[in-house]
Amino acid sequence: MTERRKSPIALKAGGRASSLYAVEGFEDVGGQADVAAAYITQLKEQASTVLGSVVAASLVPVEYNGDFNWSWNDGTTNVNQPSYNYISGAVTASTDQPGTVQVGAAGSLALQYQQLINGIAWQFSTADNATLQTASTQSATQGTAVVGTYVGIYGAPTPAQIAAAQLVVPSIVTPLDYIVLYKAGFVWSATPAGSMGLSLFTMQQAQNLRTLLQYAPASAQPVIQAIVGYLNTLGGATRLMDMQSLGAFTLQQIKNNLIPSATNGGISLFNPPSTNSYLGYSSNVTPPQILQDLNNTTQQVTLSFSATKTQSSSYDIKFAGGASLGFFGNLLNISADTSFRGDVAGQKSSGSTMNITMVYPGVTIIPFAPTAYLQNSGATQGWFYEAIIYQALQSLKAGAGAQTGFSFVNAVPGGIPLGPNGLSYLKALVVSGYPTITVDFTQGDFTSFSSWLSTHTKVSVSLFGFIPLGGASVDTYTASASQSSTGSGFTLTMTPPAAGSQGQTIPVTSQTVPVLAAQVFPLGVSAS
Repeated sequence: MTERRKSPIALKAGGRASSLYAVEGFEDVGGQADVAAAYITQLKEQASTVLGSVVAASLVPVEYNGDFNWSWNDGTTNVNQPSYNYISGAVTASTDQPGTVQVGAAGSLALQYQQLINGIAWQFSTADNATLQTASTQSATQGTAVVGTYVGIYGAPTPAQIAAAQLVVPSIVTPLDYIVLYKAGFVWSATPAGSMGLSLFTMQQAQNLRTLLQYAPASAQPVIQAIVGYLNTLGGATRLMDMQSLGAFTLQQIKNNLIPSATNGGISLFNPPSTNSYLGYSSNVTPPQILQDLNNTTQQVTLSFSATKTQSSSYDIKFAGGASLGFFGNLLNISADTSFRGDVAGQKSSGSTMNITMVYPGVTIIPFAPTAYLQNSGATQGWFYEAIIYQALQSLKAGAGAQTGFSFVNAVPGGIPLGPNGLSYLKALVVSGYPTITVDFTQGDFTSFSSWLSTHTKVSVSLFGFIPLGGASVDTYTASASQSSTGSGFTLTMTPPAAGSQGQTIPVTSQTVPVLAAQVFPLGVSAS
């Protein structure tokens, strides 16, 4: 078959398959998206039969996104860079393959998550806001006394002091906030850096506030007495104000942790190594466990489809249980060094009808998750907090009837879709070893094909012209042919070799495996 080529600029927007055709120099051919969708859907369904009904119910087909570097860490917290690039991509609904998902570029999940976090604020319900306003009015005199007493002893808090305090206690706005929440609740209580200071309720309920503020200088005693009077007049509103302080603190800590470091759960990458810190991801399975599963050849799936050459199109392709699909591209594109590149099923001796079977061994599932936000004493860890996204989305939907808590201020930033079919992260990948491919040419000429094959026994293979099977992480396939027992037609078998069996040593961390399906977790669906 003659290869059709065009400029890589002519891409179908959002199409993984189209992009790969362009990168390889092939034209964006007709029927491509439908055939790709049928193929990955079949992979997902076959993987489901091996992994069981519970797992199967949550699997989704993944629009072709390349292969996965299965050896994801080095035995410590350091993550393989190609693995990280894959799992850190934002997952969204496919734009050209209905019923499937697509994985975005490396780090794209964090970029959209950051947009969401930056669009969230703490808001009071209508009733709680009224309560707070009443308490503020009732305590105004006592609050003024606190500020006056402090200023008389230490001078008025400067804008620079208030700005510095806001880095520690984000809810600070006024000089009164600075005195009560920062100087008393944080400095005089000797709260560890990275933690919240004393809550207003804790200070309000103390029998002797001076004992809680044991690091306050003796000169602060009049200020502390004024604070006691102020807290008493606030009454139950201290609970609401503490909720606001906690909300502001949490939001700020998440924003801080989106700049990863060794102290907030950031990780290092290797292959190649990097001196920077990256947002954390983890898995509860190790590379040795994954390799053991990949070597379990009893855990396999079989995918089959038929292809018939036609005059109106290149092929009619039919997967089990599906309709016939017209496809204008290369069925099995192979390369044999520099001597041949083209569609093996397009050779004159191959006949017009063929049945293709692909056996994927070692099916296994690899779970992943972004490092969850966790507040510890003295510090916070992790960057991903589903509960805050969920609460903000629910509050936005509730409008004027929203409860006190986090909310998107005006709308979801950037129109990012949230909920069951919205922005997601990869919760797990279903992978396997590279498949053995069997092609039954029901009407082919074995003698003629064998003569052609004798000089093309070591080949690189790509399915439909844009799904490379093996790529750089596996040696070339071994191709062999055998005549049918009926004397009509023949069978071509392409077998992936074990890594390094043909003299090429591939580091474990560079070895890849095909992705059969995935589990995804959509943002904004869970309160925990």
